[in-house]
Amino acid sequence: MKNKSDIIIIATATAQPGKETQLEKALTDVANPTRQQKGSVEFSLFRDKNNPNVIVGLERWTSEAAHDKHLQGDHIKALFVAMGDVLAAPPVIATYTILNEI
Repeated sequence: MKNKSDIIIIATATAQPGKETQLEKALTDVANPTRQQKGSVEFSLFRDKNNPNVIVGLERWTSEAAHDKHLQGDHIKALFVAMGDVLAAPPVIATYTILNEI
């Protein structure tokens, strides 16, 4: 259920050249476990049309506490290990509150 008090997380990860497939696999491996977590409203992944090395994750959570619990999950710990040798730079993660939506 969507709620104006939900929080939005937008995370951008950039793979090293030639490691795009590894980044995609690491992120898609956590998609279903994340979607099943309590407090998860949405988890979507997008590839930059102009730069295939870049994948953006859009997450929606019912609360910051739910997102914080998500970050402690074993599947997320495994994700950060898997991305260690793949990323060109640390991921950029931004948290938003909802101002106006349909």
